[in-house]
Amino acid sequence: MKRFFTKRMRKILLIIAGNKCQKCKKKLDNSFHADHVIPFSKKGPTNINNAQALCSKCNLKKGATIV
Repeated sequence: MKRFFTKRMRKILLIIAGNKCQKCKKKLDNSFHADHVIPFSKKGPTNINNAQALCSKCNLKKGATIV
């Protein structure tokens, strides 16, 4: 199972999120984090249905938790 999101998947996530962090609503740039909703370390798949666009602060705060 692959861990990283493709460029295409990242672009789709950014569009779905409306260019805003899906937690804090901060405007995202191209360095946003493509996050696994169910963490990869907990067997979460790398696909659009298990993904969200987060700013680095929100993603690092979330860590490997399921929120």
